[in-house]
Parts: sequence; C-alpha cells; structure tokens
Amino acid sequence: MNCPIIAVTNQKGGVGKTTTAINLAQALALQDLKVLLVDLDPQGNATQGVGVRLETIQNSISEIIRDRTLPVDSAIYQGDNLDLIPATPLLSRVEREMVALTNSELRLAHRLAPLRERYSLIVIDTPPTFGPLMNSALNAADRLIVPVDSSYFALMGIKELLTEVEEIQRGTNPGLQVMGYLLTLVDPTNIANQTFETLIGNFGERVFETKIRRSVKLREAPALGKTIFHHAPESVGARDYLGLAEEVMTRLGMGSAVIDRSRPSLSLVAGSGAQLGVSHE
Repeated sequence: MNCPIIAVTNQKGGVGKTTTAINLAQALALQDLKVLLVDLDPQGNATQGVGVRLETIQNSISEIIRDRTLPVDSAIYQGDNLDLIPATPLLSRVEREMVALTNSELRLAHRLAPLRERYSLIVIDTPPTFGPLMNSALNAADRLIVPVDSSYFALMGIKELLTEVEEIQRGTNPGLQVMGYLLTLVDPTNIANQTFETLIGNFGERVFETKIRRSVKLREAPALGKTIFHHAPESVGARDYLGLAEEVMTRLGMGSAVIDRSRPSLSLVAGSGAQLGVSHE
C-alpha cells in the first residue's frame, strides 16, 4: 500500500490513544520511515506531547480543514523523519462549523491525499468522541488501531465503534479496515490476562501480540514534550512501542523493524523556520 493512513482511535478515554499515536509514529520514524503525525484532537495532546506549544502555532489542522485554499505545508512542522500537523482548541469551533458544510467530513481525506507521495506512513490521533472529527479520521484512514485498556470495562464501546466503522465502510470509505486491537496499560493482574484472552476470543489474529505495559516513564514523557524514545529510550515503554512498530510494519508488508536509538533528538520546525521543538540532553 502506498503510504497507508493509520488512525489510532477509541471513543473511550484514558486508554492510551494519544500515547500510542505519538510513540508509534516515533518508533516508525526510527526505522528510516518518513512519518507524518496528524493531531485531530482539540485538546492538542499529541501536539504538546512532541514538544510543540499550542500558543506558538499559527496554522494547524483547523485552518487546513476550514480553508481548502490554504497550502497544507503551512501547517506542517518538520522533524527528524517525523513531521506534525498540530491541533489547537480552535478545532472544537471548526468541528461545530463542519455540521453545516457539505461533505465536510471528507475534507481531511482530500487534504491528506497529496501527502501520500511524500510520506511512508501517516498516523492520525483522533478525538475520544464520535462526531465530525472522528468521522473525518475514519474517512481519511486506510487502517485503524484500537487501543484497549486492561480493565474490567475495557471492551465497552468497541461494539459502538465497529458499528460506526461499518457505516463508513458501506458509504464513503469501503476500504477501511481494523488493523488491530492493542492492549494498553497492562499490569500483572488476572484482569489484564482475562481482557487479553477476551480480545483474542473476539478478534483473533487482529489482536496485536505486543502489549503496552504500565510505565511511569510513559506517563512522564508527554508532560516533558518528549516521546518515550527521547525521555527513556531503554524503558519498557520504548521496548513495547518498538515491538508494536515491528508488528505494524509486518502487517503492512513493510519488512521488520531494526532498532536504532542513534537518531538525533526530535526538534520540530515550523514553515517559518522558528524553532518550536523540545530540547533534549
């Protein structure tokens, strides 16, 4: 597939969705793949999680969706094999405006389509609610990764998500597929094991073998504006997301991952040339 677009999505909050989007994108970038991370959540957590401060942003995904004449490049922040289209709270207002626009939920797909020629993969971080933005992601994506936390209520809401996916498949994006279900926030408990077995029972081979373990370092990294690979490259979180990247590449027929921690630190740069990235030791 030429530059697959992967949306990381689950309308249930607190399942590690943004953490997965950020660190999967970075893990893939470490494999010498050119990756674009698209933040489609008005909270802008993915944007801040890779070191871009919301107050410094001029053009974002909001302007790209709202103004079809605005060059997409004006909202792309360039890093080392990992670029970003950021989100700001303005996206909440844009989502309300989209309700009154014809085919507004196809605008993201149309805007991202030309970028497939420039990137190996595009990863979308989605909002944790259904609505025009979630539907925009489902229309733009080829594949979905669904994070599922290892709790008693983990599977609640997946049926609702799959119903939404089926509607999109029947209508505007027939090629959309669930690539896999990812167990997150895993700790050594019976509930985590039961959740994993239930996922296997329901979805079989579509469940990723990789499990994302609970990690203090994974919780710390976003607050510092760093991926896990810049904050704690030897941690279990880094190992887990490298494992996920390998599975993703295998499922997409892109070969196997090769661990390479020698890449320079992430430093995102806007089109104006202003330095907006995080600093690293």
